Amino acid sequence: MRRYARILIFIVILVVLSGLAVGFKTITIGNFQRGGEDTLLGLTLGLDLQGGSHLVYQASLFSEPEEPGMSGERIPPTADQMDALKRTIERRLNSSGLGEPILQVLGEDRLLVQIPGVSDPDSAKALIGETAQLEFKHRTRNVPQPLEFEEGEIVSYSVVEVTPELFAPPEEEGEADTEGSEGEGTDESDTSESSSGDDEETDSEDAAASSEEGDDEAEDTAPAAPGPPGLVVEFSDTGFAKFSETVDEMRDSLIAGQGATNIFPDRLAFSLAGAEAQEVEVTYQQAILLEDGQVVPVGGDPYVTEIIGTNKYVISLLTAFPDADDLTAEAERQFAPGGELVFKLIKGFVDEDIGLTGDDLARAYPGQHQGSGAPIVNIEFNGEGTRKFAEITTEIAGTNDQIAIFLDDAELIAPVAEQAITGGTAFISGRDFTIDRVRDIALLLESGRLPIPIELILEKDVDAILGSDSLEKSVRAGVVGLILVFLFMLLYYRMPGLIAALALLIYALMLIAIFKMLPVTLTLSGVAAAILSVGMAVDANILIFERMKEEMRAGRTLLSSINIGFNRAWSAIRDSNVSTLITSGILYWFADTLGATVVQGFAATLAIGVMLSMFSAIFVSRTLLRIVALTGIGRRLRWFVPTEGKNLPQLQLEPRT
Repeated sequence: MRRYARILIFIVILVVLSGLAVGFKTITIGNFQRGGEDTLLGLTLGLDLQGGSHLVYQASLFSEPEEPGMSGERIPPTADQMDALKRTIERRLNSSGLGEPILQVLGEDRLLVQIPGVSDPDSAKALIGETAQLEFKHRTRNVPQPLEFEEGEIVSYSVVEVTPELFAPPEEEGEADTEGSEGEGTDESDTSESSSGDDEETDSEDAAASSEEGDDEAEDTAPAAPGPPGLVVEFSDTGFAKFSETVDEMRDSLIAGQGATNIFPDRLAFSLAGAEAQEVEVTYQQAILLEDGQVVPVGGDPYVTEIIGTNKYVISLLTAFPDADDLTAEAERQFAPGGELVFKLIKGFVDEDIGLTGDDLARAYPGQHQGSGAPIVNIEFNGEGTRKFAEITTEIAGTNDQIAIFLDDAELIAPVAEQAITGGTAFISGRDFTIDRVRDIALLLESGRLPIPIELILEKDVDAILGSDSLEKSVRAGVVGLILVFLFMLLYYRMPGLIAALALLIYALMLIAIFKMLPVTLTLSGVAAAILSVGMAVDANILIFERMKEEMRAGRTLLSSINIGFNRAWSAIRDSNVSTLITSGILYWFADTLGATVVQGFAATLAIGVMLSMFSAIFVSRTLLRIVALTGIGRRLRWFVPTEGKNLPQLQLEPRT
């Protein structure tokens, strides 16, 4: 038995290590990390078992069109371009923490991206970017744009009291006017009755005294507080359409654009033509200015409102003249009848291309400010980028203008330049910068634009519930298959069948450990290949046991039958497994070429299982059989072959060593 001790110890060590690898969901040794808390046994599961996104992108390279208005011919990308594309997208996804992506080049111009377990496919697609382009733009603040109206497009204007009746539908205007007339009569009556003094001041004092004395009748007849003044402007049909477009722009400017954090609302400026006229500015809706310069809309009624059913707009003058003692009187003076009304739109910002793109950026990485320790983003430009960056920073240094940085037309950040930067290196800081935000910005800047433009041509999302259901059924199928194999081996081959079942358990444990430690992305096809490899491992044991039976019938001892049976069965086991490995290699190559990931996973998993099954049959099963043969169990030959005792030779014991 001593001769088998070393092999037995080696097998025990492998079993213990495999058990530890499978028993702990996550394994971390230094920089080596495997497993995960969210999956079965910490295995890496594919889309069909875990759920996730399956995306296929195609390179979109086209030649210059021969004629304007026509599209050019599609140009196949080079292998280097596709490799660079794969590495760029892989770097983005790995750094984002969305999951363990699987990327594979399909053919000459397609890229497969699989992200198992991702819960937000839209964020993954946004991070990959279909037409990723990094651009730096000059952002100018508060740019006035005149609104040109042709003669006759502004029909009339007047200052009115803004009341709910002003916005009543046209069919209710008559009733509203009648009520207004009654109100005006009451005002005149009250004024006439209270005019007993020499001036308005005396009248107001008398009114106050009357109020203090509890004159209920005077309180009942007092007029309601007047509404704020507003400017009603009537347009022609074409003028109304122009002004409506401007109002839409003002409203949209209060909504942050994609990726933007600050809001710069457009403002409508208007006045009467003339040197003495005071220009009035209003936003679409009330907004407040925070200490950090950010504008936040607070809601409320719009300052520019359409009177439904007419070609009129009402522009509130509530905040137009803050220094005026009488707001209505000042509004009537500034917008006296007979003048020429002039409008212009003051854009909150305008972005201008400056020719600075991701091609000019050499490097971007997170860091900390040397003085304050605050998180910053360091950027470095190449030679051409240094020149362009120096020009723009020299132009905007010390102003409110910004350098807006866009990726795929989504704003990343828009810093200002405190001074001209001519050395090609700079850093970006911000009050809201955190370590995570700095890392994300640096990642997107460092990724730059994709080496080639791409378009999404296939998208398939697998629900996590469907994936877990597939996993449950796969595990159930594997367990049922193992139980049936164990029963067959035990009932037919008896003791060798029991040893084979034990060897299969060890084989299954080691196979799962290998899948976890490599790691292998396990899919439904991979599970099928693993179950098939179990059958092939059983086939190897059956060949050995049948040869053993023949040797024992020929009169050999149990131990000799085991040794000779293994030796004579080895050639058949070797040839069948080698042919399977060759087939797996061919399948893998074709699947890799054609992009058939299902077949590729099947071939890879089957190859691993076949190689491990040979180890299981040669080392585990043979060693355990030899050890059992040297014990008292080896004397019961009936337990080792599925035959009657009359066909067996008499027991012959060999000396133990």
